Amino acid sequence: MEIHILRHKKLYNEMEKHLKRLEYAFDELQKRNYLPLSAQKVKEILQIEELVPILDQITYRYSKLQETLGKLIRSYLYLKGENVENLPIIDVINTASKYGIDIDKEKWFELRELRNILVHEYEDETYKIADTLNKIYDELKFLEKLKNQLEIKGN
Repeated sequence: MEIHILRHKKLYNEMEKHLKRLEYAFDELQKRNYLPLSAQKVKEILQIEELVPILDQITYRYSKLQETLGKLIRSYLYLKGENVENLPIIDVINTASKYGIDIDKEKWFELRELRNILVHEYEDETYKIADTLNKIYDELKFLEKLKNQLEIKGN
């Protein structure tokens, strides 16, 4: 059981790291008055070489965070005695909601879709980029709350 607790802590810390770096990247955009993003602001950012890595960081960190979140939920449920190892993610999400974790399949698909859009976006789709990044920014508080709900205390 100890190895599963250590794995959970590692995943929890990983999610925390991704969240902090996302928040930092959005703070950098906020300091420069780019939030909320628009297609025009994305075009401007893409023309400023030192700002492009901020968009790259958001894309990378959100993608990793979304991937880690699924693993963290599985790990949490395993530590709660649930056999979720081979369950499809939707069954895992449904089980998590029974434990009071504030996520349902609609929210999961919404978060996943944001990741998919980012991974497949093209620089000329500035409206889509702006819309997706604004939605991710709006989800940061929810993701922080979700991370806190998935913490295993006292171990």
